[in-house]
Amino acid sequence: MISIRDLYNKTNDGLDIILHYYPQARAVVGTKNKFKVRGGERTASACLIHKESARGGTWKVVDFGEDGHGIDPIDVVMREEGITRIYEAVLKVAAIFGVTDELDRAVNKPDIVKRPARPEEAEGTRPYELKESVSAEHAAIMGPKVTPEHLASLGWYEAEWVGYVKNRQVTEKHSTENYPIFVRECIVDHPMQGQPDRFYKIYEPLNPDKAYRFSYMPAGAKPPRYTNGLHELREAFEAMNKAAREAWESDEDNGAMPYSAERIKEVFICSGERDALCCKSMGYFPVWFNSETYQISGAEMGELLKYAERVYNIPDIDETGIKKGGELALRFLDVHTIWLPQRLREFRDNRGKRRKDLKDWMELRDQRGDFNGLMELAMPARWWNEDVDSKGKTSYSIDTACLHYFLGLNGFCTMHDDTTTEARLVRITGAVVEHVSAKDVRQFLIRWADEHYLPRGVRNLLLNSPRLAEASLSNLKERDLDFSKSTPTSQLFFFPRQTVQVEAEGIKVFGGGEVGHFVWSDNVIARRFTQRPAYFTVTGDSESDLQVTLTADAVESKFLGFVVNSSRLYWQQEVERAALMNDKGATVQPFTISSPLLDAAENRDQNRCLLNKLFVIGYMLHGFKSQSRAWAAQALDNKICENEECNGRSGKSFFFKTLSRFMLTVKLSGRNPKLMDNSHVFDQVTKHTDMLFFDDCDKYMNASRFYDLVTSDMTVNPKGSQSFTIPFEDSPKLAFTTNYVPRDFEASTEARMLYLVFSDWYHERTEDNGYAETRSIRDDFGGRDLHGVDYTEEEWNADTNFVMQCVSLYLRLAEKGWKIKPPMANILQRKAKEDMGSNFEQWAEGYFAADSGNLDREIMKRRAYDDFIDDAKVNRAFYTMNRFTKALRAFCELTPYIKCLNPRELCGTNGRIVHRVDDKVEDYLYIQTINNVNPQGADRTAEENLPF
Repeated sequence: MISIRDLYNKTNDGLDIILHYYPQARAVVGTKNKFKVRGGERTASACLIHKESARGGTWKVVDFGEDGHGIDPIDVVMREEGITRIYEAVLKVAAIFGVTDELDRAVNKPDIVKRPARPEEAEGTRPYELKESVSAEHAAIMGPKVTPEHLASLGWYEAEWVGYVKNRQVTEKHSTENYPIFVRECIVDHPMQGQPDRFYKIYEPLNPDKAYRFSYMPAGAKPPRYTNGLHELREAFEAMNKAAREAWESDEDNGAMPYSAERIKEVFICSGERDALCCKSMGYFPVWFNSETYQISGAEMGELLKYAERVYNIPDIDETGIKKGGELALRFLDVHTIWLPQRLREFRDNRGKRRKDLKDWMELRDQRGDFNGLMELAMPARWWNEDVDSKGKTSYSIDTACLHYFLGLNGFCTMHDDTTTEARLVRITGAVVEHVSAKDVRQFLIRWADEHYLPRGVRNLLLNSPRLAEASLSNLKERDLDFSKSTPTSQLFFFPRQTVQVEAEGIKVFGGGEVGHFVWSDNVIARRFTQRPAYFTVTGDSESDLQVTLTADAVESKFLGFVVNSSRLYWQQEVERAALMNDKGATVQPFTISSPLLDAAENRDQNRCLLNKLFVIGYMLHGFKSQSRAWAAQALDNKICENEECNGRSGKSFFFKTLSRFMLTVKLSGRNPKLMDNSHVFDQVTKHTDMLFFDDCDKYMNASRFYDLVTSDMTVNPKGSQSFTIPFEDSPKLAFTTNYVPRDFEASTEARMLYLVFSDWYHERTEDNGYAETRSIRDDFGGRDLHGVDYTEEEWNADTNFVMQCVSLYLRLAEKGWKIKPPMANILQRKAKEDMGSNFEQWAEGYFAADSGNLDREIMKRRAYDDFIDDAKVNRAFYTMNRFTKALRAFCELTPYIKCLNPRELCGTNGRIVHRVDDKVEDYLYIQTINNVNPQGADRTAEENLPF
């Protein structure tokens, strides 16, 4: 235990503690000046003094505004925190300043002595020697109130030494002042034939290696099922009844009436040796098992009830203890469970672990009144009472407190919801939370009563009692549940009985509820999960050098196969080259991202396209949102079409539909041009929504309308209810698909978008699009729909492993601050063609032809614009000068013999070529060809720098 003196020694004689609570006192340290301890004081009334003693110095606060006596730093803590127990205040401050009494291997260790084995010491045995008594100091290690007498009453001794015989040498481990070794004699009252009637348990409570605290001797003597403390309980029962029987038989008034045995009032099931001794130190009878996961049988419980009127259970309050304690309470409805307060978890023990058991509690609250208070709060899970009157008539009633306790053990509770003023009934199963109604609760109890053959009178109570009405059930215990699924470095995935945690280092699997986070039932992946080997590796030292390599196990995941095929940008080149090389055995291999039929640049583009998709999968499934990485995913088609044809059928929607199977998604139709005009457009969105998916977006979708949704909070206006705001951190990530090229690639849009590009591997053949056949996703997988009704558990599991591996990849790349973009050359070319339009493209191909005379010289921009309007016969109001300029830039980018528009060396500081013509400033164009390395412009006037 941490002493107050230890605490002061490590906090500058307690001054650091005082300054933590009264930082304003820092200015008066070392002076006689006063400071204010209360905010409303007009005049400072407290000062600091330093007192020396034989044990060391201590800073104190003298508050003349109260009694004028100096108070220690711990008194300050108790006053400011409202704490009434000294050691609780000590632990509170220890946590603040990081003061611990952790075990020290250099101090907490036994003395080791080696010697030759004696003739009677057989190989493999454990000789030992016991001390005559246990010191009070060593007894206190087992619990704050434990004495040598308590140890003796439960068969504990302290060993002088315990040895082990190996190779005819004995290694003796000796107890020391800082390392006691205890030995317990465990009596087996009814040993099986050939089984010894006792064995010994060795306990080293201060061993820094927790796994080596316990051992047994002799080998094989411990029975597979054993209840510690049962022998002592039976002895106490027999001794009590022996005296009572003798008194009964000596009383002549009792006549020939037989003696009826009395039972001990209570027995306590404890979670370990030290808890049992703490219970004993309170004057009660404990029993305990050799593991907190030990499942007591009905016969063993029956034996406890043979000797005691009431059985209490005191489980640990960590995840395992709570789970096992609840299971025992539901198996044996009359057991009274003592649940230690959860605030005990705020403190840490001498191993740095969160406190969780009775011994930990008693170090904070060691009075019998505190223990009796815990007993008073304990209750059984039996929720009905059965009373028989003097005429033998049986009546039944419901115990409301026990009913609520029983429902709580079965996961029913209420939870706070900011969006409503009413309590919300929910049920928790492992980590899964679902909304329930009062009717659901009643139906659960009715089914339970039928399954346990309860009497009709009890079943009638369930049908008629107002205790099962909504108003009454709203008083069920309220729980504050943590629904967070992600941190900057991790992501949780929830299955019915498992929780999977994905980190950059890999994947970890836990039981349901073990991680202390919860999930709504509609966000559970309703399948089983079995971890599989990696399906891909990514290597490379820089963002531009990253390389994806598929492993031999990659064939397991069909979704990965789809992702690979939809990244094959140059599959048609593969087919064409394979046909040309057919006589040499060249073939197009399925589900591969690299091909010997492609050149290095083409393979690099395809690899980048695949890597980008893996990155996007990981990004979308990682629920954590960062302002610096706030992007919306947008899926685009890579194929360039003529005459502004749109693309489709490439798998974009299927890609996000698959992701929606792993995250709570709200899907909206992007085809609706007035979608965002609807004030209730996000009616279905809650703070638990993971993805907002706009599918098949219209050609004229304005990306700027979604800027705030990507980087800011989201306001939701449900129909018939009050609107509310979802903070950015809890709002869903956005995803878009479109068959069209985005209308702008401005910096503000680029910063918010995470593009991904789909090849036309999957396509629909028409009479005029040039494809030889139609290829759908099912064609690649034996005519089966991916994720269809016949998709097997193994196939689902493989796809689940794949997407989780993508999350792990994303977390690794995010640590480096990388954003993996796809190859965008075709997208930009499609964008340029759309910017031009067919009318302009046809006009420009002639007007700026290689022999047109309009290249490598300055041309008045207004005249070129007028020529276009006249030649193309377009409306000047529709085709503005700004649109003409944008189209001209696009034409220059796409035309192979053109180097650039308006070479920098010809432009003024404002980036334009301007001349004064007839007292007017005119803009000029200069289209430089690749062969012209030294462009020459006309003499420019001072007006070239005018701010146009």
